[in-house]
Amino acid sequence: MDNKQFKELTKLLKSIETKMEILINILKASMPKPKVTPEERKILKLCDKKHTIDDMMKATGKTKTNVNFLLSQLRKKGLITSIRMKDKLVYEKI
Repeated sequence: MDNKQFKELTKLLKSIETKMEILINILKASMPKPKVTPEERKILKLCDKKHTIDDMMKATGKTKTNVNFLLSQLRKKGLITSIRMKDKLVYEKI
């Protein structure tokens, strides 16, 4: 693959990605919001790209197992994602 083909392919993939994001946002808007428990809500508030699991444990007084479970539930509901920032695993709302 030469440089011109690579650039064309990259441009096409970016176009596809943009269209997929639009479709996903339309689908999300048409779906009912998932129910969140009070405990999940406490963790969700800490999903701001700043807090690690350890931070969430300290802020809520919950065990690591409990925080991991709540994060897993929020992820299954499509409300959060994990990202690596400054060599730390943190969480953000979607």
